[in-house]
Amino acid sequence: QTMASPFYQKFKGGVERMLEHLPEGATYMAKRFEESFKLITPGIIFEEMGIEYIGPIDGHDIGALIETFEIAKGLGKPVIIHTQTVKGKGYEIAEGTKEHWHGVGAFDIATGKVNKKSGAKSATQIFSETLLRLADEDDKVVGVTAAMPSGTGLSPLIEKYPDRFWDVAIAEQHAVTSMGALAKEGFKPFVAIYSTFLQRGYDQVIHDIALMKLPVVFALDRAGIVGEDGETHQGAFDISYLRAIPNITLAAAYNETTMQKLMRFAKDFDAPIAIRYPRGAFAMQTEREVPDYHLGKAHLLQEGEGEWLLIAYGNGVGKAADVAAQLPEAPAILDLRFVKPLDTQMLRALAARYPKWAVISDSAKAGGVASAIGEFLFQEKITGIALLDFEYDDRFIPHGNTKVIEEQLGLSATQIADAIVRQTQP
Repeated sequence: QTMASPFYQKFKGGVERMLEHLPEGATYMAKRFEESFKLITPGIIFEEMGIEYIGPIDGHDIGALIETFEIAKGLGKPVIIHTQTVKGKGYEIAEGTKEHWHGVGAFDIATGKVNKKSGAKSATQIFSETLLRLADEDDKVVGVTAAMPSGTGLSPLIEKYPDRFWDVAIAEQHAVTSMGALAKEGFKPFVAIYSTFLQRGYDQVIHDIALMKLPVVFALDRAGIVGEDGETHQGAFDISYLRAIPNITLAAAYNETTMQKLMRFAKDFDAPIAIRYPRGAFAMQTEREVPDYHLGKAHLLQEGEGEWLLIAYGNGVGKAADVAAQLPEAPAILDLRFVKPLDTQMLRALAARYPKWAVISDSAKAGGVASAIGEFLFQEKITGIALLDFEYDDRFIPHGNTKVIEEQLGLSATQIADAIVRQTQP
């Protein structure tokens, strides 16, 4: 508080004005004295950059905050105010460094226990368990996260292999670049970051990974609508912003079996690859025998009875199955698997059999999956295909329960099925 007081700030300003009129030698000695005094404060680095520093102050003391803001307002120069707070202050259960309180759904106030509605294993848990097995098998497997070790499932790996898995705090750019260096030295890095947060490291993805074609795996958690995580966390854009980058492969899974197979493919892949998966459980919970992943190869889950082909990507496969169950004629369902590169051979064959295509993916329309499909049809000069796009419109998605938000966007399985039926009717 002393360094935020009007007396200190006035005294400091007077000293600085005085130093301007002293001989060079005296000025040097006075500045050395001031710097030695400031070494006991954390603000010297900001002062050296010409930015005024006040603090640290108690961020829970409203009176002190107001007084400090008034002082800062009167300084007439750039000011950094350093406040110290306790996360969850006022609710003892959440106080401290408990990361799972970063974003929560409904919970019991008395106990702090989250009201879980589903016992299904989350995609994050599947990722965590599978990565741990891969790390056990191969000591070249390493990984990083940026301040979300439990959120991304990396906590068990950091605990078991602290010399191979790291949390670099809120520094996605550093997370990406550091793993590029390890990939260059022969390691196999997994960068576990939420879809919305990888945007912060976009330049590093391009220049430090893709440009050199380094074999880094980007594990993009929270792809799609994230429900209670909030508006800023919606994972809508990763396909759009990554698809434009050369040398990068984009793939997705839709349940535990395909996630395990995709991660094994990614572990052995010799170029950059991004895999996406949702917050919470996959929409598809049933398991079946499916082929392993091969670069740029889709998998036809079922043949269709009529004209419709549902092209589903990632978690969209589960929704596509729900849609198919509500249609009068069974459509063909394609698990696209890769949106970059596309399975052009499969798509050409399907274009000859099914003239009506519906794309289902938890992603933005602009630059998304249907955009990639449309580019393919244009380049191949394939005509006569009616292409419906059930991705997110060009707007930001608000905070809210995932099912409610999907219904507001017109993207529930029932709404998609109704739209397809309307297109089918003469």
